[in-house]
Amino acid sequence: MANTKTDEKLQKIAKDLLESGEVSLIIGYTKGSNPYRMRPLFITKAEEAGKLSFSSHAVQDLAVFLKKPEVKKFGKIGIIVKGCDEKAVNALIQEYQVSRDNIKIIGVECNGVIKQNLADKCETNVSESTVYDKCLICEEHIPVIYDFLAESEEPKLVLSGNVKPYSGIEKLESMSAEEKNAFWAQEFDKCIKCYACRQACPLCYCSRCIVEKNMPQWIDTNSEETGNAQWNLIRAYHLSGRCIGCGECERACPVNIPLMLINEKMAKDVYNMFGYKSGLDINAKPVFGVFSESDFNDFIK
Repeated sequence: MANTKTDEKLQKIAKDLLESGEVSLIIGYTKGSNPYRMRPLFITKAEEAGKLSFSSHAVQDLAVFLKKPEVKKFGKIGIIVKGCDEKAVNALIQEYQVSRDNIKIIGVECNGVIKQNLADKCETNVSESTVYDKCLICEEHIPVIYDFLAESEEPKLVLSGNVKPYSGIEKLESMSAEEKNAFWAQEFDKCIKCYACRQACPLCYCSRCIVEKNMPQWIDTNSEETGNAQWNLIRAYHLSGRCIGCGECERACPVNIPLMLINEKMAKDVYNMFGYKSGLDINAKPVFGVFSESDFNDFIK
């Protein structure tokens, strides 16, 4: 169940912000029809603050809503974020999609979120087997930046010590080029071009996506080998140095394509080459948005 003390603190913060007029909208979580499933909540009145809640079932990255015109029209917004979600807010600030002056960041301590397919079986049983893979390597249990913070009293996630960043792609990297091609051909063959990955991603905010441009036609629209590979690889490149690892794309995929394998590989290479991790520093320039004479040139042959 939700942590009562955490809920009370979130509710008080939201009520105070709305009553003072510091924000016009609060984006947070509330209990769904199933109490062990949380859903997004939008409130504009102080008396609605009592609906806010948080638990280890608050999976969705709420930063995705900050890019929407319906939300931007409210001007000053308060948003409840876990550590991974807050990195998405930072990235949006870095890329001038939202203004730090217009955002009140209400951080909440998170010790891992439970997989939704286990929601009916787990209350707060946070363990390596019940949480998403991203939680096993998370280093931001408390958001990097926040204006307010609600600590959690839920059980801490105790790791075995065998989990390390990028471990999910070690098997993929050990494959030959032919094996990798065969693996991704099989995975991309499942793609139905629903673009749920795009809609769930907080950093896919183009007003007109490349898949919707047909003069010229950049990506084949049919769900077939060439078009599927074009879509998934181009989107991965567009997220290079930007993906904050929330995993919402993979969670939203109805055919279970392991999209985070691509994103993790990109993140690993960007870190190894440039020492850069997305979403940690709002004052840093996006890694591919700047040029330095000290950048390596090994790729130029």
